[in-house]
Amino acid sequence: MRGRVLGIKKTTILTASFFVNLSLCLFLILFSIFFWQNYFLWFFIFCFFAGLHAIIKSMLFRLDSACYLGFLLCFLGVAGFTVYFLNLPFKYFYFMMAAALASFVSFLFTKQKFHIFLGILLFASGLLSFLYCINVLNLAVFLSIYLLFLFIFVLVCVILYFRYIRK
Repeated sequence: MRGRVLGIKKTTILTASFFVNLSLCLFLILFSIFFWQNYFLWFFIFCFFAGLHAIIKSMLFRLDSACYLGFLLCFLGVAGFTVYFLNLPFKYFYFMMAAALASFVSFLFTKQKFHIFLGILLFASGLLSFLYCINVLNLAVFLSIYLLFLFIFVLVCVILYFRYIRK
């Protein structure tokens, strides 16, 4: 049957996944608040487990949107947990890289080309922003490189769009 995996209904697996993820999420949130005394981690713990549940849902029911959302939430949860637990500088760089990585991984699973384009855009934006933040690039060079990159990126996307429409 198509609605079963190893003789177990897919909805039963998804319900069990929900309760396991919920119990682990609540335990780690309470652990981070009362034991580590870190009040910023609860959101990223929740993001990780919500993303894990969405990934399981996407694998069971072959949903592209749940795949991207799941990987995005998982990677944002891991990046946020790492950034706030280790108190790293340039926090937004890690979040942009997590979103870019989610796009690349979603492309590997779904083979949809817009994921790779979004991943390239987020990766280049994050990398250029990071170089500006650590004072490798000044504002004028940063803006000129970034605007040139955005112009070329949009031009390539428009060309690909018109080629797609003609077919």
